[in-house]
Amino acid sequence: MIKENLDDILDYKKDLTYDEAYQCMNDLIIGSCDDIIVSAFLTGLRMKGETVDEISGFTQSMINHALKIEYETNEYMVDTCGTGGDTFKTFNVSTVSSIIASAAGAKISKHGNRSVSSKFGGADALEALGVNIEMNPKQVAYSLEHTNFAFIFAPKYHMATKNVMKVRKQLGTRTVFNLMGPFSCPGKLNARMTGIYDPDLIETMAQVSIKLGTKRGMIVHGFDDKGKPAMDEISNIGKTKVAFIDHGNIDIRYISPEDFGLEYANPEDIRAPDSHEEHINIIKNILDNKIETSKDKARMDLCLINSASILYVVNKVNTLKEGVELSRQVIESGQAKQQLQKIIEYSHITINN
Repeated sequence: MIKENLDDILDYKKDLTYDEAYQCMNDLIIGSCDDIIVSAFLTGLRMKGETVDEISGFTQSMINHALKIEYETNEYMVDTCGTGGDTFKTFNVSTVSSIIASAAGAKISKHGNRSVSSKFGGADALEALGVNIEMNPKQVAYSLEHTNFAFIFAPKYHMATKNVMKVRKQLGTRTVFNLMGPFSCPGKLNARMTGIYDPDLIETMAQVSIKLGTKRGMIVHGFDDKGKPAMDEISNIGKTKVAFIDHGNIDIRYISPEDFGLEYANPEDIRAPDSHEEHINIIKNILDNKIETSKDKARMDLCLINSASILYVVNKVNTLKEGVELSRQVIESGQAKQQLQKIIEYSHITINN
């Protein structure tokens, strides 16, 4: 299917249908094309701009070829994976926020990988904290049932994508795979809190989310204090562009720290530290409710904002401000710190597939 469409993509900027995109991804997964064809295909898509149907078809094929996780819940289950590729590097906010939100009752199936564009990826952080990041599907289901949280290590579940790994590395530029990553979780999700590296893609990715089964969600991009695109998470140094998804409806608007009842922070206070040890200390200090400096407060507020949004998405609170209050309660009570220990413990329980 790739060879049949390649000339039209390159010469006429042809958009693929959903079915054509699905079949093209099948070609990539089974390795039916030479690397030079794959490279031309991915580059051609990038140059013309990927459509909703293309991203949706590619991603659904990737999900269907992944190792399956047979776990369902009557509640909302959310993924908190972001695209990476942003320009303003923070500490590992989504990981801390996910721990806090899961302690407050959110079911979180966190799909992720080791660091690609950040200094310390979600997998890196959780592994350093003592979490087993390579759980099999039954372990994931058991952890979700008993802790509300499980990490799904993307390379373990998307083994078929190894056929394009070499080309992606050699290209050294963004491709459609960067957009697909956060949307290709093999768990049975119906909600998402997803950060995007480009604010212009917010509406596109909200439409993709709905096609892939999202009922409630927030697709976000945070700006810096000068109004420039900055981070694939909700910002507390500037405004954030958000596509709110609610059962087929998309509402795009800008939110700010005031919507959470919080203040703007100094950008230097939330930047990523240089060492992995410093990253881990930041995470532990937040879960310990240690607030002694302006940096401590800014980092705490950033996690509260993002945790609050997760809780709002899964309907545990009615407003973003309520989400901050509930997140703060689970930190101050020690529940968030206990939650991390519980996540670590359950991730190491042996359950064979």
